[in-house]
Amino acid sequence: MASIPLSEIEIFGRGALQVEDVVIDKDGFVYGGGRNGIMYKVSPDGQVSELVQLPEGSIPNGVTMDKNGDLIYCDLGKQAVMRVTQAGQVSMIADRVGDVKLSLPNFATYDAEGNLFVSNTSTADINTVLPELSQPAPNGALVCIRPNGKNEVVATGIYAANGTAIDPQEEAVYVLESSRDDCLRIALKKDGTFGQAEVYSQNFPSLPDGMAFDTAGVMYVTLPGRAKDGGLALTNQIIRVETNGEWTLMIDDPDSQKLVAPTNCGFGGPGLQDLYFANLEGEHFSRIHTNVNGHPLYHQR
Repeated sequence: MASIPLSEIEIFGRGALQVEDVVIDKDGFVYGGGRNGIMYKVSPDGQVSELVQLPEGSIPNGVTMDKNGDLIYCDLGKQAVMRVTQAGQVSMIADRVGDVKLSLPNFATYDAEGNLFVSNTSTADINTVLPELSQPAPNGALVCIRPNGKNEVVATGIYAANGTAIDPQEEAVYVLESSRDDCLRIALKKDGTFGQAEVYSQNFPSLPDGMAFDTAGVMYVTLPGRAKDGGLALTNQIIRVETNGEWTLMIDDPDSQKLVAPTNCGFGGPGLQDLYFANLEGEHFSRIHTNVNGHPLYHQR
């Protein structure tokens, strides 16, 4: 896939404010949680509605979906992985796994067996983590929440653990390191154990946040910005990472015309050929039509 001109990016779901993540159900409805604590639901034709106002103090971060259509989201305010049903009922899944307190839960992804892999960015919290983006520290972790309740820590010592994804062959789980501008690969062994974290792709042009796979195993990574003066200088880039770990720049929107701090992405629509982006500093989602098919997530199969 060649570099995509900004004219091919569609602004979608205008009115979804400061949404950090995006997930698309089988019927083409798009979901994401705003920093205002609202879980948005957008119809396939772009009509925005509020699924639920989350409990006071909630700050939704990464979001995915289970087989029942419940939204599973990481809550920075509650410091926990949470569930919200389509009827708006909210409950907690976990706030700790082993020795890892989910002080800064970032992103959750299911494998085919219903195991939920969750990144915890740091032992810091939302109020104290920003310095780690410019002064990297190995305070992040990846945990696994199993349906049978036998939860376990997959890896520690990760630098600003952020987006997670599992490849189409379910051979490994991948974790973005936001403070090192790279992506780790952790093998999923057939006996249920995990390999050591190893660098899969690196030297990204700016801070990586979220990612999605297509069916060929190509990874698409959102790069919202660079750490600067205790905040984030927006870059608004999307890269494409080949199966050998080599990457190319796919979208570049330095002036925030269509992308405004794109923090996560996900495939949806007919044939899973539409790639959607959440814009943390915007008031809309964005999407492009691609010539590839997205790898279907747990709830899309």
